[in-house]
Amino acid sequence: MPNITQLIALKEKYGSKNSVSNLQLKSLNENFRFSADQIKNSFSYQGLDTRILNFFESQASADLLFLFIDITAFSQKCKNFTNSQLAIYLDKYYDLVIPIIYAHGGEVEKIMGDGIIAIFGQPFLTDSKDVLYSKADKCAKDIIVLLRGTEREVKVALHDGSVMYYKNKTLNYPEYTVIGKSLTELYRLESVAMNNSISYYHVSQYDNKEFCKEGAFCITNHSPSKCGYFNKSNIVQVNLQGVEWSFIKHYTCTYNT
Repeated sequence: MPNITQLIALKEKYGSKNSVSNLQLKSLNENFRFSADQIKNSFSYQGLDTRILNFFESQASADLLFLFIDITAFSQKCKNFTNSQLAIYLDKYYDLVIPIIYAHGGEVEKIMGDGIIAIFGQPFLTDSKDVLYSKADKCAKDIIVLLRGTEREVKVALHDGSVMYYKNKTLNYPEYTVIGKSLTELYRLESVAMNNSISYYHVSQYDNKEFCKEGAFCITNHSPSKCGYFNKSNIVQVNLQGVEWSFIKHYTCTYNT
């Protein structure tokens, strides 16, 4: 999870459809240096739902769906940009991608230049794992189809796993860092992701979902209608350090309208 102040600013600018409000985030931001009990008391006094504190302050495990979205060949595309040109290029990219993440109930865990990690799950969403997969799938497809054929084409790595939100109590820095093996696996997967594709480990539950089959997909609530056609690859062998799996698949948008 990013700096709380940044998260508040993103939600205020782009809006969101998940269950964590800006009032809760602002209370966390203001009381970050206090103990978990003091933060909980502050939430209760303000009439705020304390459920999110189970994850942020008590470090309960969260089972998340991750999307790692980044621009394909970003360094090559931007190598001759001036600083102002690069800023305009990235600002437009964020304005296109982040609203889609929020429209599907996701949250922005981290922004690293062109790299955006979106998360779907507790405490931001309380849906079943099947529903989380569906939301992450639609989010990834919306982004891929929207940007395909533009100067901001993307590749998306999809993964899931259990994590914790770590609070460094020695620092007065309002951030709850997502920590877990699955995050490392996500970073490794992103390194072999393919353009205009959702890339995932072959053992993922995603591979068996009804929505992960060859077929057409139209962007959610887009006018005029904009659609793409997705094909699934065969198993691809990879060698990723620190990852127990050696095979991935790519679910690729081969053309769009």
